[in-house]
This record gives sequence, C-alpha cells and structure tokens, in this order.
Amino acid sequence: MNLKNCSLLSILILLWAFPPSAIALDATAIVNAIQKQYDATDTFEARFVQKSYLKILDQSQQAHGTVSIKKPGKMKWDYKAPDPQILVSNDQALWLYLPDEQQVTKMKVQSIYSSNTPALFMAGRGKLTQSFTIKKVTEKDGIYIVELIPRDKAQNLAKMVLLADKNNFQIIGSRVYDNLGNKTEMIFSDIRNNLALDEATFQFEVPKGVELIDLSLTE
Repeated sequence: MNLKNCSLLSILILLWAFPPSAIALDATAIVNAIQKQYDATDTFEARFVQKSYLKILDQSQQAHGTVSIKKPGKMKWDYKAPDPQILVSNDQALWLYLPDEQQVTKMKVQSIYSSNTPALFMAGRGKLTQSFTIKKVTEKDGIYIVELIPRDKAQNLAKMVLLADKNNFQIIGSRVYDNLGNKTEMIFSDIRNNLALDEATFQFEVPKGVELIDLSLTE
C-alpha cells in the first residue's frame, strides 16, 4: 500500500490532538454536547489540512483541500495538494478519483460504513457513545480533547481523538490511530454549517478516457 492511497482512505476515519491537561472534566456531558451539536448540523463545509504517518514506510505526508458533508451519508473530499484526489460518497456508492493516474475506483458505500464507526459518525449515521467508550476528556487553550476507544475490538481502529471548540462544541479536528501504528491527523478551518448544498456535489461521473475499477460488482 502506498502512502498516498493510505492517507486518502484514512480521511473516512477522522483525525488530530493536543497534549492533554490535568483539568478534571465531566467527560460524558461533554461528549453528549459534541454529539448534540453535530446532530444539529445538516451540512458541513470546511478547508482541511491532513497529516498522515505510515509506519511500515516510516514516512509522513501533509495534504490539504476542502470537504463538503450533507447528512445522512453524503461526503466529498477534494484534495488539492500534493496530489489531486477526489473522494465522493452518497447513498449508493463511493468513488475515489486519482486524476494524475487517470483512474476511478468505485465501491459499495455500505462496505465502508459497516466496518468504520468514525465514518458513520461523520456521515450522520452513528452515535459516539454507542460506538466508543470514553477514555479521557481534557481541555487546553479553549479546546476539548476527547479520547475515544472503539467498542468493536475487531476493527483496525485503535483510538480516535476528537477536538472540539469549548465555546460551542464544534468539531474542529481529530486524530486516528490504527492497530498497525499508522496515524492520521486533520484540522478544519473556515467551517460553515447548515448552508444549502447542491445534490450534484455528491454525484460523480467518470470522465472520458479514465479507467474505472468497479469493486461494487464483487463486494
């Protein structure tokens, strides 16, 4: 697996953290408030910066782009650099488009959500306290740092950390650790909630001359 593809898929399982403080907090109340704030968010748009580390290659990579989410289940991640990449998902399918390679991979979206609880949460299909146990919640510089452990031990996910604004419980970033020692961090900026998003944003047409690898037929 190369670093580029690993980091792109990693965005389905959210990303980022700061060093914890020693402040005692009501962890359950804070997690519930983050969930409530996200439940009230029908659409989400932002810029992002992603940092990925692949242990087997001992390599790190930074990428940036924009994201659009419309609940339930619609997402578009548009990577601008270092390599252009587009990931689009809706109720039917997920497409991964690599323009430089002239290749599109299509897969069933159910296969992503059925094995990926962070993706369920981002898509508005899951609840944090149903999928995770709360290990610790701390606060630093006006940011809540929420450390979560997946209840399903069969997953490759070892730990997820959410960052939320202390003033309004808005998620501003995350970090994900898997069982192989890989990690992916992400910070959101220029966040815009509950704006009208065109349904065409979450549709994908394979460009002419681009190879289609359709895994949805074999899953």
